[in-house]
Order: sequence, then structure tokens, then C-alpha cells
Amino acid sequence: MKFPITRESLQAFDSSKDAEELFEEEIQKHHNAILDSICFKFKRDIELNSKERRFVWRELHTLRIIYKTIDLGVGSTCKKINIDHYLPRFIEKLNETFIGCDIIVDPLKTYLIIDWS
Repeated sequence: MKFPITRESLQAFDSSKDAEELFEEEIQKHHNAILDSICFKFKRDIELNSKERRFVWRELHTLRIIYKTIDLGVGSTCKKINIDHYLPRFIEKLNETFIGCDIIVDPLKTYLIIDWS
């Protein structure tokens, strides 16, 4: 539910649709926070990674943990989170940040590589 809100919107309120929108907002917030963390570590370690021209982020498991711990509050419906559904969206955000770089995810989905070679 977004504020300010109109009478018509309140009359047409759908709690399941609102919960889904809230969930998506939380996913985006967490993606942005993780992306900020990756950028910080990338900048910090750029000298170490400049020879190989790749950065390895070994914390991909944090996405799975975050998806499982998003709490929408009282009355919300629990939903089974599938990392395969949200991972492409996260990689898309990485591609928007690391333009022209290859983003590689290992088959077990435990780490990813940002390759600018």
C-alpha cells in the first residue's frame, strides 16, 4: 500500500496483492543493500583483482538466507522462496552496475564472478 492513497484505492484494496507488492519491495531493498556491499568490497579489493581482472564474491548464499528471512508481518502468507527465480533479477542489477562485464555464477550457486577481462 502506497501513501497517500485514494478512497477508490482503499475500496479496491486486495490484501494478497498488497502482500506480494510488499514482498517485492523487500526483495529490491535487500538486493540494493547487497549490491552496495559488493561495490564496497570491489573497490576495496580492486588492486588485488586487477591482475586477473576478475572479482569473486563468495557470499551468494546470503541471497538464499535473505529470501528465507523476509518477514511481511502479521497476516502475511508464507511463501517458499526459490533462488532460481530471484537470482536472474539480481544478476540484472549487477549488469546495470558493472556495465560490459561478464557475471558468472558457479553451477552450485555458491559464488559469482565479475569478469572485466
